[in-house]
Amino acid sequence: MDKGPDPVQEMRQVNVQQKAYYEATSAGWISPVNSFATNLWSRLRRRAMVAVSREARAVVYDTHKAWLGILSDKKVLDLGAGAGSPLSGYLAANAKEYHAVELSGMQLDQLRKRIGDSPTRHFIEADFLDPETTDNDFDVIYAHAVVHHFRYIDVLLATAQNKLAPGGQMITYDPCQTWVPIRVFRALFRPFQSDAEWEFPLTRSAMRSIEGRFLVNQCFGVFNRGKWALILGVLAPRLAQKHGDRLFLSDFQPGADTRLTSSLHVSYDLRKR
Repeated sequence: MDKGPDPVQEMRQVNVQQKAYYEATSAGWISPVNSFATNLWSRLRRRAMVAVSREARAVVYDTHKAWLGILSDKKVLDLGAGAGSPLSGYLAANAKEYHAVELSGMQLDQLRKRIGDSPTRHFIEADFLDPETTDNDFDVIYAHAVVHHFRYIDVLLATAQNKLAPGGQMITYDPCQTWVPIRVFRALFRPFQSDAEWEFPLTRSAMRSIEGRFLVNQCFGVFNRGKWALILGVLAPRLAQKHGDRLFLSDFQPGADTRLTSSLHVSYDLRKR
């Protein structure tokens, strides 16, 4: 009886396409390779993000640093590192060992140039789903905007568990599509999306998978009330810049609405069971 496609092989084949796409489009930004809809979405996203300053958005990464704690005795995997996440340099500078795994050799070269080389820094051009590509004793996996690239999230989570040492930590940060308006918008956009084969913003089901497979130490939603700053950024950028930081940071104040399902992004501090 045909059991259907093997999810690991299916995702690894998609990852080959994803690598070619990122190298052809310089990491997926506005490009002639993209569909009109994808380039339009990228422009709208850039326009929206002017509403929130880098200084305000740093609160997310300050929280991640607090979750990470002291790294000097830890072996860290920067999963899907690309040309560098906001914390790649910090991880490389502070970890006992830093390993960056990335599909695209082009982006990995950019990361190496950005943060520098050293005997404790390892740059690995590989597919994370290949069991032979990385070690199995990481203290930390940092996955910035990575988990949502896997159609079969349980396979990715199981692979991450196998790569972690006992009691190991995984920190994730991804877009989600649990707020009804964004779910409707993404459904309309998806048929015209150039990178649809590897873009799966987290659903309620995906969140349940994460929370069931790992111990959730802490989590928070991003762009909950702050999502109105992004909408304002598209409609009225100057007005958005005036009020955007306040709206964004209000999600991090005591007593703020902490529901993940009304946020546009979600971040987890997870521990291996």
